[in-house]
Amino acid sequence: MKLIVNADDFGYTERVSAGIIRAHRDGIVTATTLMTHAPYTDGAAKLARATPSLDLGVHLVVTFDGPTGDAKRLRTLVDAHGKFFRPEELMSREIDREEALLEYRAQFRKARALLGRAPTHLDTHHWVHDHPALEWAIGELARETGAAARIHSDEQRDRLRARGVRTPDHFAREFQHEGKVGVGALLVLLERLAAQGGVTELMCHPGEADEGMAKKSGYARERPTELATLIDPRVRSAIADLGITLATFADL
Repeated sequence: MKLIVNADDFGYTERVSAGIIRAHRDGIVTATTLMTHAPYTDGAAKLARATPSLDLGVHLVVTFDGPTGDAKRLRTLVDAHGKFFRPEELMSREIDREEALLEYRAQFRKARALLGRAPTHLDTHHWVHDHPALEWAIGELARETGAAARIHSDEQRDRLRARGVRTPDHFAREFQHEGKVGVGALLVLLERLAAQGGVTELMCHPGEADEGMAKKSGYARERPTELATLIDPRVRSAIADLGITLATFADL
C-alpha cells in the first residue's frame, strides 16, 4: 500500500509554511499544495525551491481573499468588492464553470512560475470541488496540465478517471479537528488505511504555533498538534511495520 501525505495551505502564513517544511524534513509529509494569493505565498515558494524532495501542487482557492486572475471576468465567483465568497455562500451559488477554470488556470500558471517546476497535483481550499462546476473545472485543469487531482469520494474518483484524470485510489480526511490529530488516532487510522491497499492520499494541516493566526482562523490550535504527530518516531515506525510505502503524486 502506498501513502501520499499531503499538507494543505502552503503559503497561508509563515508559521504554517515552516511547519509543513519541518513535517516533510523530520516527518512523513511527502507533498504539499501552494496557495498562490496568500500572505506568505512568495516565502513558501522560496522554501519549496530549496526543498526539491517535497512534491508540490496547487491549492486552488476560490473562498479566501481575492483572485489571482482578473476579478472582472469572474462575476459568479466574487462579490461587489472583487473578493471571493465564503465557502457556505459559494457552495449554494450558481457558478460558471468556465469562470472557475479561468481562475484555476491563472493560479496554476502563477504556481509554476513561482516554484520553477510544474505542479504535480491539484486540490481545493475548503474542499469546494464537491460543487459540480468546480469539480468540472479542477478536472479540466488536470486534463490540460497532466496534474493529478484530489478526490473526496469513490464516485468523484470514478467521474474524474472517466475524463482521463489521474487520481489516488482513496482519500482520507479523518486526520483533522481536535481529538483526531494525536499520535494514537493517527496510528489507528494508518492501520485501517493499510488494510484497504492501493494508493491513498492522507490530508493534513501541520503548522508551527502562531498566536496571530488564532485570531483569524478556526483551525489554528490543531496545527502544532498535527506537526508534533507527523514527526513523532512512533508514526514512522508504524508505517514501516504496516508495510506502507510513503509516496508522492509523481508516483501515480
